[in-house]
This record gives sequence, C-alpha cells and structure tokens, in this order.
Amino acid sequence: MSGTLVHRHNVIVPILASILLLVFGLAPVSANATYTPGVKPGDSVTYGQVNASWKSSTAPVSPVKDLLDVSSITVAVLNVVGTSVTARQTYNYPNGTTRSIVWDGDIRSGTGNMSSVIEWIIAGSLASPDRLYDSSSASTIAQTVQGTYAGSVRIVNIINSTQPEPGGFCKFLRIWDQNTGLLLGFALNYTVSNGNYHVSAFTSAQMTQTNAWVLSAHSGTRAPSPIFGFALFIVAAIGSSSASALHLRRRLIESL
Repeated sequence: MSGTLVHRHNVIVPILASILLLVFGLAPVSANATYTPGVKPGDSVTYGQVNASWKSSTAPVSPVKDLLDVSSITVAVLNVVGTSVTARQTYNYPNGTTRSIVWDGDIRSGTGNMSSVIEWIIAGSLASPDRLYDSSSASTIAQTVQGTYAGSVRIVNIINSTQPEPGGFCKFLRIWDQNTGLLLGFALNYTVSNGNYHVSAFTSAQMTQTNAWVLSAHSGTRAPSPIFGFALFIVAAIGSSSASALHLRRRLIESL
C-alpha cells in the first residue's frame, strides 16, 4: 500500500507542478492595468461544450476530475463588492443531476476560493501584456484579438502556454472576454509517458450562452473560435490511434 501511495504522489506532483507553472509563471510588470470587475450581479455564462478524459493508473486530479462526465457548466455572478466577485458555479450532468459551489475571488490579487487553475472571471478591460492579477507571479496576457462568441464579435484576451515535461508536455490555452473578464473557453492537455508512469489527460470547454452582452442580429453566422483550432491540435498530439481522441476530434470539427 505504501508503495502505491508513493507512486501516486510521484505522479500527481509533476502534473500539478506543470499546470501551476503555466498558470503562475513569472510575468513582466505592467503599469497600465487597472484591476476592476467587468461583471455585475446577474451576469451568467454557460459552457455547453465540455470535454474531459483521463487515462492513467492513478486517480484523476483537478481540474480534469471536476469535469469528467459533465455536460455543461453555468457560472452566475451573485455579488460584486470592490474587487471581490462572488459567483455560483453549477455542474450539470447527463442524468439530470447537478452539483453547485459558491466561490469568492478577488480579481485584483487572485486570492479566494475560485479555482487556482482555471480563472473563470478576471478583471475587465485588461489587454496584452497585462498580468492576470496585480502580482509579480501572475501570468501575462499574450494576445488581445477579435473573435466571435455567443453570436457577437468580441475583443478577447488569450494565454497559450506550453510546459515541456520529461517524456511529454503540458499545454494550456485560456481565452477571456476583454470587457467583462468572463472566461470564454479553455483547453488543457497533459501527456507524459516514461518508465515511471503514464498519464494522458485532456479537458476543454467553450462558452455557448451568456446574458452579459447583447447578441448580434447576425448571431446565426459564427466565425471559427480560436479555442477549437488549438483543441484540434492538442487532441491530435494525444495520438490518432486512440479511439477516444478520434471521437473527440470529430466532435470538435463538427462544432466549428
């Protein structure tokens, strides 16, 4: 038993370390950013395209384990006080059951009980090369570009990171709406195979509905979302011989 626990500990530590390095990598100082909430009470967003898979002899770890078998996720803003945002996050499952948590996060400091891996809400009006938070350890926004989400053309902020690993890699793409700071989508892929262990983990989600902005009159015409170009790339990296990878890749292509 002790050998199994040690083995699992040795597997989980590098996974978490890789993800945290991508999230909290050192970033240059930006004097122009103002860290104020772009959301208001009543704003909500639904992620209707959720994918997650975990292949390993060890138990799944966050954030993958939180998204396994989830059909959709809803984040609803309950309160905004100063730089603190309180929201209810609801996980919906195919059998009709739900699981909800209420979290409070400070969008200036990054403190609180919001996920430390997936930042569901950040400050509004940030732009490249601002940091996600007012901290020297926060990640830097790499790109500020235009994209189409929930039927409207939006300016979005993107972080696309890669952390090399012995025998593999960890890739993490995150996209936020610039004005509101709401997460629009993410894709995470962690793949490592060496003599000690093998882990193949993937999760992604894309926003499909929101009341945080007015939908365009031409919402039926959608431009390809940049998240799915990356998602196709990392799914292919898992290995085309995998039936689950092929199935997921097909679903992503159909979503474009």
